[in-house]
Amino acid sequence: MDTSNSKFTIYILFSLLIIFVLYIASNIARNLPNGPPGLPIFGNIFDFRGSLLHVKLTEWSQQYGDVFAYKMGQSSVIVLNSPESFNDLFIKKGQKYSSRPRASNQATLITEGARIVNMQYGDLWREHRKIIHGFLGMQNAKIFLPYQEYESRRTLKHLLDEPDAFFQEVARYSGSVTFSMLMGCRFDRSDAFIPQQIGKKMQNFFTHIRPGAWLVDWIPILDYLPDALAPWRKQAVEIRRQIMPFYLVFYEQMKERVRNGTAPDCFVARVLQNEGTKLSETEYAHLIAELITAGTETTATTLQWFFKAAVLFPEQMKHAQKEIDRVVGRNRLPNWEDREKLPYLNAVINELHRWATATPLAFIHATSEADVYRGKSIPKGATVIPNVNAIHKNSQYYPEPDKFMPERFLDPRDPRSSPGASPGGQHFAFGVGRRECPGRHVADASLYIVMSRILWAFDITPKPNSPPPDGYSGAFPVFGPAVFQCAVKPRNEAAAQMIRERAEVDRPKEMEDSSIYDELLAKIQ
Repeated sequence: MDTSNSKFTIYILFSLLIIFVLYIASNIARNLPNGPPGLPIFGNIFDFRGSLLHVKLTEWSQQYGDVFAYKMGQSSVIVLNSPESFNDLFIKKGQKYSSRPRASNQATLITEGARIVNMQYGDLWREHRKIIHGFLGMQNAKIFLPYQEYESRRTLKHLLDEPDAFFQEVARYSGSVTFSMLMGCRFDRSDAFIPQQIGKKMQNFFTHIRPGAWLVDWIPILDYLPDALAPWRKQAVEIRRQIMPFYLVFYEQMKERVRNGTAPDCFVARVLQNEGTKLSETEYAHLIAELITAGTETTATTLQWFFKAAVLFPEQMKHAQKEIDRVVGRNRLPNWEDREKLPYLNAVINELHRWATATPLAFIHATSEADVYRGKSIPKGATVIPNVNAIHKNSQYYPEPDKFMPERFLDPRDPRSSPGASPGGQHFAFGVGRRECPGRHVADASLYIVMSRILWAFDITPKPNSPPPDGYSGAFPVFGPAVFQCAVKPRNEAAAQMIRERAEVDRPKEMEDSSIYDELLAKIQ
């Protein structure tokens, strides 16, 4: 027998035993919430193979309850799965639970430390948040109304002319509303170049900055390796080079136009003209990227889910159409003043957010201080995930959660309501607490005006032998439905004629076409 090999084997086994004992002891000492057992060093890394994160965490919530913990390597991840835990921690203890997980070196290389989405809670976050609120906040939501009004009518015309392009058209709509305000330009075609690129850039970005995206996130000791043995650093830099030049084009062009006095009156021009805004060139580019993403992707994705809901649940859409016809009639399009008289349509919008949440894990939080909750320790710097999906799909909170039931969100006094089918008539699609989506009011208005008009104008039905498939498109944090087909037909010829007549009236002033950027952007793809 080879004595040296035997000693080596004993040494390895002893070392593994020590690691395992220390791992168990550390977990006991930290008194973390219960959760799935993991491996020493690796934690639960192997549990996620072949699973989407929100799907796996929702499965675990059914086993381990509304608050549980798992390990990302040696780091603690706390998952909240109930309205009660959201309220207790994100609302009542928001000061402790409003930070972001400390970015891995790879995420920092990609974001250059300038993206609010993974910025630590503090003064720099407040500065960026103030600027974003100035663009998307409730006080400015009305500024978007003329663009939403116009672009929703353009959407009707595009659906009339190219009904099969509805997937692309909703991206054009949401992107055009955002760009009109942000850059003073709009997209005229459903297949416009910029909206399609925004989606691709966003997916590439979030796929690589989320906690756990890199092996080194799970095994931090690997970060001590030199560059020659750490190819992920070079890969992170390359990902940044694939994304940021796209957004730099908008910054550089607007900066030049402000300088020479040819800039349209738009948000980016105003920020650049404001001498009190002290941002670097990198921060400006990332700010533009954040605003474009925040104002475009979730609204477009929610509208894609709307078309799928219309195919799968036609009776509910017929109820909404009857209400619209009764309130609006057939001689004009729905307008902003109609909304308070359309409770069922508003319930459809809320149920859409619940039934098909575009961001099923909202956006991930982290603790800035240690805390104790229900007798369990939550360490400082722990990642905290608001598992919105687990709430929205839980029959305890929403009976028959797979069904599309707008009645959940009707006023209890409405004879059509199902007051027992929703916890307080709310959903959590926009997140919760101090990190709640700042653009929720703009998104809500965008959804209302275009959905009301689509239902007024069109019937959405399945295509023969083409049922919508299960599954998702997109990637963390925004998930849309897998691509599907449906028939989008005007409800009658009078509706089609109204669409044609109203398509171009009341175009907002100073609106450029996005083609002024297309050639510049094509050069960097």
